[in-house]
Amino acid sequence: KTTLAVTLVLGLAGVAAAQTPVFFSEYLEGSSNNKAVEIYNGTSGDLDMARITVDRYNNGAITLPAHYTFTGTLVSGDVYVIGNPSTTGVDPVIIAQSDLLSNLTFFNGDDVLILFLDGIVVDSIGQFGNDPGVFWGTAPITTAEYTLVRDASVCVGDVNINDFYDPALDGWISYPQNTVSYLGSHTSNCIVANDESSWGSVKALFQ
Repeated sequence: KTTLAVTLVLGLAGVAAAQTPVFFSEYLEGSSNNKAVEIYNGTSGDLDMARITVDRYNNGAITLPAHYTFTGTLVSGDVYVIGNPSTTGVDPVIIAQSDLLSNLTFFNGDDVLILFLDGIVVDSIGQFGNDPGVFWGTAPITTAEYTLVRDASVCVGDVNINDFYDPALDGWISYPQNTVSYLGSHTSNCIVANDESSWGSVKALFQ
């Protein structure tokens, strides 16, 4: 696996970010170990998952994230599902739909997830450096005890890891706790040509 050393800049000089058609398409924070997160490839070409990394920051932390890398190929319009690896308390659908079982999913509603492509932020869930207490958002669209699915109109992720976070403003649709029927596929109105120059200019976000 390829590990990209990109997290050291967070909280220091800033982190490069770019709006791209690669983003989190589903986030499942249910009861017990019913947890999963899904990554969508909205480009028109295959995506080498070695280019993708995800960092998880727990409880408002700004250093020493849990850092995850991936392997394989994600074809255009498809999703990559990361499910909870626990042996109990996990819906069988999560296990069946998962491309990877990983402790990346050991998150609660107050933990930040940051998605990188080639070391550049392309999406995030939560506000970096902020501990909301229990979750971000207002019921029924919160980062705890719900399944969140990105609306079909969403074409790019949330690249500003530092600003106020509300999942309702990020194109997330909420479903009841432990809803798993949307896992493993994503409906999107936008497939973007696989030309990285069209993904939007890279910009720096600073603390």
